[in-house]
Amino acid sequence: MKNVIIVILFLLFTIVGFSQKEIDTIGKYDIWNLPELPIYPGAYEPNWESLKKYEVPEWFREAKLGIWSHWNPQSVPEAGGWYARWMYIEGDRRYEHGIENYGHPSEFGYKDICVMWSCNQWDPDAFLKMAVDAGGKYFVALANHHDNYDSWNSIYQPWNSVNIGPKKDVIAIWKAATEKYGLPFGVSVHASPARTWGQFMPNYFGSDKEGKYKGVPYDAATVTFEDGRGTAWEGLDPKDLYGFPHDKELDANQSPFANQFMWRVDDLLKYNPDLLYFDESVGVNGWVDLGVKMGFGHLAPQIAANYYNKSMAMNSGEQKVVLNMKGVGGRANSLYTIEEAEIVANALVKDSEKKIEGQIEPYPFQTDDAIGPWFINKERLSYKDAKWVIHTLINNVSKNGNLLLAIPQRAQGNVDLEAVEICKNIGAWMRVNGEGIYGSRPFEIFKSNVGSYYFTRREGYIYMFCLDWPKSKKIAIPELKKGGATIGNVLEINLLGSKGKIVFKQDNESLIIEIPNNAPNKIAAVFKLKQDKTWINDDDPGVGYFGWIHKVNRDNGEFNNDVHESYEIGERCTFLFEGIGIDIVANTSPNMGVITILIDNELHDTVDLSKLQSCGVQQTVFSSKEIPFGKHKIDIINATNKLVAIDALIIK
Repeated sequence: MKNVIIVILFLLFTIVGFSQKEIDTIGKYDIWNLPELPIYPGAYEPNWESLKKYEVPEWFREAKLGIWSHWNPQSVPEAGGWYARWMYIEGDRRYEHGIENYGHPSEFGYKDICVMWSCNQWDPDAFLKMAVDAGGKYFVALANHHDNYDSWNSIYQPWNSVNIGPKKDVIAIWKAATEKYGLPFGVSVHASPARTWGQFMPNYFGSDKEGKYKGVPYDAATVTFEDGRGTAWEGLDPKDLYGFPHDKELDANQSPFANQFMWRVDDLLKYNPDLLYFDESVGVNGWVDLGVKMGFGHLAPQIAANYYNKSMAMNSGEQKVVLNMKGVGGRANSLYTIEEAEIVANALVKDSEKKIEGQIEPYPFQTDDAIGPWFINKERLSYKDAKWVIHTLINNVSKNGNLLLAIPQRAQGNVDLEAVEICKNIGAWMRVNGEGIYGSRPFEIFKSNVGSYYFTRREGYIYMFCLDWPKSKKIAIPELKKGGATIGNVLEINLLGSKGKIVFKQDNESLIIEIPNNAPNKIAAVFKLKQDKTWINDDDPGVGYFGWIHKVNRDNGEFNNDVHESYEIGERCTFLFEGIGIDIVANTSPNMGVITILIDNELHDTVDLSKLQSCGVQQTVFSSKEIPFGKHKIDIINATNKLVAIDALIIK
């Protein structure tokens, strides 16, 4: 049927005088009448029960700090964010800016802004070097925004950076620069149905309610494909950028736009991104609303399954990618129940915009923020300093999170010298103190109750971050007292960036530290504590799970105040270690089930956690016989459909 339509269009367009190029373009981009996107086949099905077996890759958990280029044609006016929407809203400052600089939106619209995005001072290599020098360990580029313009060679959106504006595949160029510096590469997608179809597009078809242009339709309502003749956007159809009139109250996820959106996301996967970010709630009616039905709803598990399966096929079966969505659990939960939120939290990586979680989270999360505005606003431009960035990063990392930090770019792609200097200052701090950030995990609590002292743990060490240098000669930290659930005897304390040992005393009440006269760093000082309880926590790097649930903040006396639980037969925990043996520390109780232990794929024991002599937490339930020193693998498998729990491992 489609071929018949194209033949008819060919005859009609030939009669009215269109060129072959124009006919080919129309035949190629029938983006409003696409079939439903099939889910790429693989290990994951498009439902949350299937997706919950996903495990966050180690690279993301090790990285902690990502750098983001949040930049597209809306940067051109340098008048702030959401310009494509606000330039069509009478009375808004961006509407007034457009009138003053370009003309009325009935004559000059967002299509014309797209033409002006030249990127003629863009140096992707310099931006990536700045990101690496700042301590960034992954990089994310904006693929599209709510304005509906794609910054790549998009098959299903002709209004893209190859056809209009810079005439370059921006995403491909970013990816090449990222690979040069050996960083994981991510893309952010903002043109979700509710945002673009619901929030942006309806404004394009309005008109002024008063004044000189009262009742005159804006350009989306009048401009046509034919009007492009002789212009910079010749051969493109404005309706592919603007859409067409519709009721914004209708469910955007059931619209024709939603279907082409799914194809565009799938097309973006040809760049094999390590991270795929969505500026949208995972569920429905959560996080934020502007008079439209927000959230992905039924589209979210389809997006996840398609991404995970396709990525595994492109990466030799390895699961190495991260999917970010918003509105998972907590105050802004966009899902129906807390139970559903817990499943979804295990199926992707929650992102929160400019919001840090209030406690240690069981699963890794990401906070995204910027050192300035999302899009440059030259009339209201101010930058946050390196101290703000580092304190925000510490706060996130102490709670099991990453920070994705946007560095604003000018319209042409260049970065202000002030922003470059901030990145240098971030990097200088990270080079001295980053060992307490990169690859770390949360301590049993994220912050002391006696001051601005935050904690992380890594490779048996505990790191204490002082956001404010103590004014007293001594400080007492009760959370680091002798005999705690996590900490053993403190053996040594160093202050990163300083020489010499720190004088301290640990007793049953607190850890008392004698403070040097001067802070080694004005941003934040970091104490590194060596102690003798160097267990491998259930959440430490290298411990992998299939189907287990991470429980935290229970205050039951579990090591590091967390534990991994399993309820289904066959669910597996795996860890690679080097030594002559290994112990398993777990919870035990009369209602628990049985675990099977394999070492190097050979059965070593079966342990019934309900029949051990003692019940409680931090119980050594298995101790291997001595094996030849070397590298080994332990598998711990739930052998029943009952609750089993793993708390820690002890390498011998």
